[in-house]
Amino acid sequence: MDTFTRKHLQQLTAVDHDPALSIYMPTLRSGREVRQNPIRFKNAMKQASAQLAARGMDGSEIRRVLGKASGLERDDDWWQHQSDGMAMFLTADHFACYRVPLSFEERVNVGKRFYVRPMVRLLQGDGRFYVLAVSQNRVQLLEGTKFAVSELEAQGLPSDLRSALNIDHYVSSLQQHSTGDAATAGSMMFHGQGGSDPDIKKKDELLQYFRHINTALSDFLYDARVPLVFAGVDYLFPLFQQVCNHMNLAEKAVTGNPDHWKPEQIHAEAWAIVEPGFHRSRESAWKRYQDSAHSETATDDVETIIQAACMEQIDTLLVAEHAELWGVVDPQTGAVVPSRTDAANAEELINLAVVQTLIHGGTVYCFPRDQCGAQRVAAAMLRYS
Repeated sequence: MDTFTRKHLQQLTAVDHDPALSIYMPTLRSGREVRQNPIRFKNAMKQASAQLAARGMDGSEIRRVLGKASGLERDDDWWQHQSDGMAMFLTADHFACYRVPLSFEERVNVGKRFYVRPMVRLLQGDGRFYVLAVSQNRVQLLEGTKFAVSELEAQGLPSDLRSALNIDHYVSSLQQHSTGDAATAGSMMFHGQGGSDPDIKKKDELLQYFRHINTALSDFLYDARVPLVFAGVDYLFPLFQQVCNHMNLAEKAVTGNPDHWKPEQIHAEAWAIVEPGFHRSRESAWKRYQDSAHSETATDDVETIIQAACMEQIDTLLVAEHAELWGVVDPQTGAVVPSRTDAANAEELINLAVVQTLIHGGTVYCFPRDQCGAQRVAAAMLRYS
């Protein structure tokens, strides 16, 4: 899976090239159905070509935009390594692709800037989390949403316990005091069978190992607001807690040996831990808005929200699920004029507000439409009046 952070969002929103092409599609991870992935992509490329042609681009210009993506149609190996959804962003001079644990609706969009609204679900304050799964044979860092988890490639993260701590030497020493073989001794060492450390030296080694993991995580998980769930045998979690400086480490862990777990099981166990916190945060944000709805630091006026977002003024943005509002923003006055989707310079305004809020350090929550009210598509709490 490919990680997607606020930094990546900033990079996409900084691209100023019209036309900008955005492609979203659901993908399948395994089984015979993965053959549908390149077929869907081929169809999306046809739609993209038609939309670019409709904007007056000739064949050579279209090929320049689609060039880096065209080769993927026949790359069978690449299509075998997907997550739940794929998002691709192209201009004549820019190419970015992300495989993420979100199952997107199929969408091909050509506009004055990239359409990133579906991606911000990965950055909202109501569903994104990490899982650190540690076993004797493997260390994994996974990113999750309320839909799924997928493995990340975190530079500097140790691959396993044995190689990082030279455990072969330790197991050999332990065998001198055990009737078991090397495999049994290794199990005793790592899983803490019997409820205690084999010796103080081993505990110190494990703490050193976890410090190594913590250093790698600190460089990678720079957004401290995203929860981190530890998954591994219960003996290890208190040791990891001692050295972990991630501010949002979950108080509970997924216990057991993750070597034997499928991604679906890890997701179910981890989501059960983090979901109550997400729910409390989301409902707390809604209550804070209701309490301040009539003050000068809260608004549900779309034009005010758009202007405030572009001025780095929004602290918390609440948006209704699937809400879209197309219009044109006057660059001089900030005035918003509703328009059709195909109007010149038109853009999806809720997308604009969400993006500007996130890249300027605000928080976004998504609510069911019936909770927001029939007429309200967004509401915001401001940093200042």
